[in-house]
Amino acid sequence: MDQIEQFIRDSGLDIPAYSVCFYDSNGTDEILDSIISGKKHANTGLYSLFQAQMQLLPKTGDHTVVLDSQMQPRCITRTVKVEIIPFAEVTQDCALAEGDGTLTQWREVHRKAFETACAEIGTTFDESMKCVCEYFEVVYQAQG
Repeated sequence: MDQIEQFIRDSGLDIPAYSVCFYDSNGTDEILDSIISGKKHANTGLYSLFQAQMQLLPKTGDHTVVLDSQMQPRCITRTVKVEIIPFAEVTQDCALAEGDGTLTQWREVHRKAFETACAEIGTTFDESMKCVCEYFEVVYQAQG
């Protein structure tokens, strides 16, 4: 955590509290590059998964330090908006903000991921389940 604390100090931002995010997938650095370039500026998760994993819901003003595949801090984001809506009502704007292409593509990718995650916690996914759509902006990024 000392490295993360130093990264925050280097940013010059006054951040009393923050979370740390690591995109646990084969495309970790690609996702991070999409965030830094501005292509991806939203995340969506199932409300029930936040509850099952005892995670706090994001709220406007939250800061997150995003790590790369080497577990190095690469950027800091700030949450600018949070919406809680059923999966079936997620909009094209959210899909575009996620960087996943069309709403149809977003639904395919997220349906598969949510079905897998629901199975892991012993529930069944359905399109009426609430989603947490978090919109964010990059407020600092590593140099180089």
